[in-house]
Amino acid sequence: MQLSNKVKLITLLPLSLLFIISLYSALNTYDSASTDILQQPILFYISMAMIMLIFILAFIGYKVGKELDNNDLDLQEMIKNSILDTDDLYEGNELTLGQDIDLKSKKGIQNSYKLIEKLIENAKVDKQQALEANASKSLFLANMSHEIRTPLNGIVGFTELLKSTSLDEEQKEFINIIEKSSENLLSIINNILDLSKIESNKTELEIILFDPIREFESAIETYGIKASEKEIALDLFLDPRIDKKLLGDATKLKEILINLLSNAIKFTDFGGKIKVEIKKISTIDNKTELSFSIEDNGVGMTKEQQLNVFTAFTQADVSITRKYGGTGLGLTISTKFLELMGSELKLESEKEKGTRFFFNILFEEALEGTELSMTTPLEEQSICKFKYDIPVQQDIYLDQYFKYYKVSTNSYQNLSDLKKCNDNDNLNGIWIDADNSDDEFLNNIHKLHQHKVVLFSSFSNRNRLESLNDNVAKILYKPITPSKIVQGINATTIDQSKKKESNIAPTTPFENIQFHGDILVAEDNFINQKLVKQILQKYGVTVELANNGLEAFEKRKNKNYDLIFMDIQMPVMDGVEATHEIINYEVEEKLEHIPIIALTANALNGDKERFIDEGLDDYIPKPIETNELLYILKKFLVPKDTEVQSTIVPKQEEKPLIQQGVELIEEDEAIEKEKKILIFKKNPLEAQILSKVISNLSYPIEIVSDIQHLELVIQDEQYDILFMDKALEAFNQNILEQQHQEMNVIIMAPIESHDNHYNKKIIKEFHLGNIKRDKINQLIKKYRR
Repeated sequence: MQLSNKVKLITLLPLSLLFIISLYSALNTYDSASTDILQQPILFYISMAMIMLIFILAFIGYKVGKELDNNDLDLQEMIKNSILDTDDLYEGNELTLGQDIDLKSKKGIQNSYKLIEKLIENAKVDKQQALEANASKSLFLANMSHEIRTPLNGIVGFTELLKSTSLDEEQKEFINIIEKSSENLLSIINNILDLSKIESNKTELEIILFDPIREFESAIETYGIKASEKEIALDLFLDPRIDKKLLGDATKLKEILINLLSNAIKFTDFGGKIKVEIKKISTIDNKTELSFSIEDNGVGMTKEQQLNVFTAFTQADVSITRKYGGTGLGLTISTKFLELMGSELKLESEKEKGTRFFFNILFEEALEGTELSMTTPLEEQSICKFKYDIPVQQDIYLDQYFKYYKVSTNSYQNLSDLKKCNDNDNLNGIWIDADNSDDEFLNNIHKLHQHKVVLFSSFSNRNRLESLNDNVAKILYKPITPSKIVQGINATTIDQSKKKESNIAPTTPFENIQFHGDILVAEDNFINQKLVKQILQKYGVTVELANNGLEAFEKRKNKNYDLIFMDIQMPVMDGVEATHEIINYEVEEKLEHIPIIALTANALNGDKERFIDEGLDDYIPKPIETNELLYILKKFLVPKDTEVQSTIVPKQEEKPLIQQGVELIEEDEAIEKEKKILIFKKNPLEAQILSKVISNLSYPIEIVSDIQHLELVIQDEQYDILFMDKALEAFNQNILEQQHQEMNVIIMAPIESHDNHYNKKIIKEFHLGNIKRDKINQLIKKYRR
C-alpha cells in the first residue's frame, strides 16, 4: 500500500469511529414521542453537531489530501527533472538513474531526501568552483593587463620620443596615426580588462567634456591603412556643423565606432566600399542629437543571421568565424554601451549586398567650441577639382565640406581645363585624387604651380607619391576629414617660409625643463628599461637601472637616490616586497625615506590604492604619459631652471600634498596651523607603511617612538588623532587617560583575540583587521568635521 493511502486510512479510522459513536448517541437520545424537534435532549444536539463536524473535517481532509497529492507529484517531477544524465551523482547512495523517486512510498521519500542532500552538496561544490573560477579570471585579467601593457608601453614611449625629433609632414602624420592607434588600443584594453563590470551590470559611463571632431577623426583614421590594404574606398563625412564640445563618454563611443568599422572592413571584400557618416540632426536647449552610420557593401546577412548577430561570442554564421576570425564580442559590447547612453544599435542588411549599422545619441552641448571651429575663416578661397560624370561618394562629401566652409569650387575634366585652372590667379588650389589618376597624369604634375597642388590618396599609393612630394603643397591621406580639408586649403594659402618652419618639431611648455636628481629604476623588461632611461635623461637626471627588486634593494643600501621607480611584477623579488625591505632598512638605519613610485602595467581598478597601502608613495600606470611623469618629477625633485613655474596637472585626480610645502592662504584670512596625526605601532615597518599611506592622503603625521614620546604628545593640542596597536593599549592606560579633550584615539588589531574590549572613555573606535586607505581617510574626516 502506498504511503499516502496509509496516511489517509489512519486519518479515516478515528473519524469513522467518532461518526459511529455520535450516530449511536443521537439515535439513543432522540425522543420520538416529542413532535417538536427543538424539544429534544441536549445530548442529541451535541451528537448531531459532532456528526456535522465529522463531515466538515472529512471534506477538508479530502481537499487537503488531494492538494498534497498534487504537491507530491509536482515535487516528484521537479526532483526527476533535476537528475543529471550521469551515474556519478548516485554512486554510494543506492540510487538508480531516473528510478526510486516515488514520494508515495517510504523508500521513495528516503531516496528523495538522499538525492536532495546530494544535490545541495553538489551545489556547494559548484559554488566554490565558481568562486575559484572567478578569482582565476580576476588573476588572468591582472596578468593580461601587465603582459599587454608592457609591450604597449614601449610603442607609446618610443613614439613620444620620435615626435620630439625633426620630422617632415608625412612622417608627422604617420607618427600621429601610430599614437592615435596606440591610444585606441589602450582604451579598448582598459574596457576588456574591466569585463567583470559588464558581466555584473556595473559598467558606468565616464561623462567628460570632449572635442567630437578630434575624437571621431582619431577613431576613424586609425583604420585608413587597413582599408587601403584591401583597396577599400573608405569615405567619411563628419559634419563640420558639430562645432561645440560635448559631454559624454568619448572612450566608449570611440570603441563602438572602432568595433563597427573593424567589422565593416573585415566583412568587405577587396575593392569594396565603406561609407561612414556622423551628422548633426538637431540642437534644442543645449541638447544636440547626432546620428552615426557605418555602411559597407560586403557579405551582408540574411534575416535569420541578423537574429544572432548581437549575441556574445557568436557571429552570423559559423563559417564566418573560420573565414574572417574574431570573437563575436564587439557588437555585444557596443550594444551594452549604447544602452547605457540611452540609444539602440540598429542594422539593415541584405545578403551579398552589404550591411548598415546606425544609431542616434543625444549629447549635452557645451559653450566651448571645438578646436577646428577656432581656425581662421576660409572665405574668399577658391579651388579647382575634377568633375565626374557620375559623382563618387568622396566627391559628394568634398562638395559638402567646401560648401560649409564657403569655399568656391571650379572643375576640370581634361588637361586643357587643368591648364586654365593653373593659370588662373584667382584659384588658390588644385585638388587631385591620386587614386583616380593614371601615372602619365601624375608625372605631369610638376608642370603645375607647386603651391597650388593638393593631392589626396589612400595609404596604398604612398610609394607612388613619394617622388611627387616636392612638387605639391600638401598630400592628404584618406579618409578625408574636416581637419584635413582645412589643412589642405591652408597649405595653398600660407606663406611658404612659414610652412617650412612648421616642419620643425613642435615644443611643449615643459620640453626644456630640467631637474636635479639621481633616480633608480627597477624594471625587468629590457625595452622598458631603455625607454624609461631615455625619457628621464631627457629631463637632466642621472638614471641607474636594476633588473629586479632584490637588485634595487641592494643598490638602495649602497647609495642614496632622490627617487625610485619600482615595477611591481619582477623576478627574484617583486616590487612590493622590495619596497617593504627598503622601508624596513630605512627605519632600522634611521635614514631619510626615498620616495618610491610604482611604475607598473597593473592598471585594474583598485591597483593604485593597493600599492599605496603597501607603502609606495605614488603610482604611474604603463604606458607612461609625459604629463603624469612630469607631475611626479616636479613633485619630488627640484627643477634646475627655477624660471619654469608652470603647473603640471596629473591625469589622476590628486590632492595638494603637504610635503610640497604648498600653503594656500586667502588674502585677508589667517589659516589655523593644520594638526598632526600620531602613529604608535609595535612594528616599525608597519608604522612606516601606515605613515606613507596617511602622508599620501595629504595629512601631516608623526610616528611615536616610545612611551616617553607618547606621554609628551598625548597632551599636545597640535595632535588630534592617534592610531595605536591594541597590543600597546593595556600597557599605556594611564598615559592615554592624560589625553587632551580633542584627542581621538583609534585602536587597531590585525587579528581577533580573546580580549576585544576597550575603554570607551579614552578610546573612540576599535578596528579589527587591516584598515584600507579609504577607511583611514573616512576616519580622519569623521573626527575633523
